[in-house]
Amino acid sequence: MNLSSLRRVALSTVSLASALACLPALAQSSVTLYGAVGLDVVSASKVYDGATSKSLLKLDDNGIVNSRIGFKGTEDLGGGLKGIFGLESSISPDTGKTNPNAFWNRNAFVGLSGDLGTLKLGHQWNVADDYLCGYFVCAYYSPFLMNGYYAISDYYDNVIKYTSPNIGGFEGAVMYSLGEVSGKRSAGQKTQIALNHAAGPFAAAVMGFSEKDKAGTGLTNTLYAGGLSYDFGVAKARLGLASAEVKYGTVYEGKLIDVGVDVPVSAEAAVSADYVLNDKKASKDDTSFLRLRGSYALSKRTSLNSNLIFLKNSGNANFAFYSNTGTNFTGQAGQKQTVLTVGVTHAF
Repeated sequence: MNLSSLRRVALSTVSLASALACLPALAQSSVTLYGAVGLDVVSASKVYDGATSKSLLKLDDNGIVNSRIGFKGTEDLGGGLKGIFGLESSISPDTGKTNPNAFWNRNAFVGLSGDLGTLKLGHQWNVADDYLCGYFVCAYYSPFLMNGYYAISDYYDNVIKYTSPNIGGFEGAVMYSLGEVSGKRSAGQKTQIALNHAAGPFAAAVMGFSEKDKAGTGLTNTLYAGGLSYDFGVAKARLGLASAEVKYGTVYEGKLIDVGVDVPVSAEAAVSADYVLNDKKASKDDTSFLRLRGSYALSKRTSLNSNLIFLKNSGNANFAFYSNTGTNFTGQAGQKQTVLTVGVTHAF
């Protein structure tokens, strides 16, 4: 290639670059890798194996910030509209295993977000989790682990979820999970709607949930819940109330109360306390527990934390946070359990 040819190539390159610079900016997109890893040393009393109850010492996933890894992304489509996606998987750092039933068990959705709100399609958290965890104690040692109250915080398959924009402190959301049963459109479907209001130190939320039997019997489980909180500065007081009626599965009807307080001790340290009572209708088979929690931030990403739980069952109630019966959260009828955890978490 001679000198004249080189000059023509150079001039063409400059001209092309100038022309591209005059075009509208291409859509901007970003993908973020995030997650958390935490482990607790757990000491639990009276862990039932179906015959005897003995103490247990174990290493377990953190009870405050459950371990997970995820990807989330956005693309600017113009006019305030964005394309979004999320993929998130739980991790058991004590064994290195992931969820055995689904790898992206915590989130697997795609959607659109804009001035009119956000629409997501796929496997995702319900709308109650978005709001009610501000009033009920969440994560592992939580009332939603009890029969009937799971929809306070849960994730589902085949979900269409819409969240409204925030208008004057009000925000609402609706979720519909398709049952996908041939010839039985309503079988297995889940519907949930929630409304939250937060303005200044006061916040409140309400939620309604229904789930139809996937077998197509027409039986429906329902849950209604609400919460209030007020931040006094030195402490934040919380109240959560729920009413559950389970008509298929393990039949149950009862009411739940969660009275809690969060206290910021310093810029690094915080403590909280919750008293939870699950009152079974027309029965003395009730469960209650007191949970005390503390955390200390070593940095913006690394924290020390601890839980102390005193659990009590009355009558034939047999809920347990730790059990060796092979059935989740099933202990010995009428038994108490004390749980102490000390752990460390790192978020990235």
